[in-house]
Amino acid sequence: MDLDKFIGIWKNKAGNVLEIKPHDKKSLKVTFLSGKTGKPVVREYYDNNESIDMLAELDFYESSLEVELWKKGKGFQLSLLHDWIDFRNEPSGYYLAPGLTQYAEDNFTEKYGHLFEPLEYYKRIEEKSR
Repeated sequence: MDLDKFIGIWKNKAGNVLEIKPHDKKSLKVTFLSGKTGKPVVREYYDNNESIDMLAELDFYESSLEVELWKKGKGFQLSLLHDWIDFRNEPSGYYLAPGLTQYAEDNFTEKYGHLFEPLEYYKRIEEKSR
């Protein structure tokens, strides 16, 4: 497993920040800070918990990091694909390509997806290690 490539502080053009740090051998903890406020978002669907230290694990194919935005196996996730991107007007490099996924029986992305948008590439601004 290559969790280390995700560890660090990442930022998108809207100012949203992902702080990704080690948790255990198979998981990481992710904090999401809003570019609008500079603070974690309050997840009213999850007892008003802030978007701090959310559990994250690699997907089945170990190609992306799946961040639990609620309880494991319920609600929706922030999926972060670590990939090399060639931009025309910006430096090429490894970025996190975000997406929102949800479980078939839930509709959380419709109600709360906006809390984690815009879904723009995240560039690493600070590298950390285990």
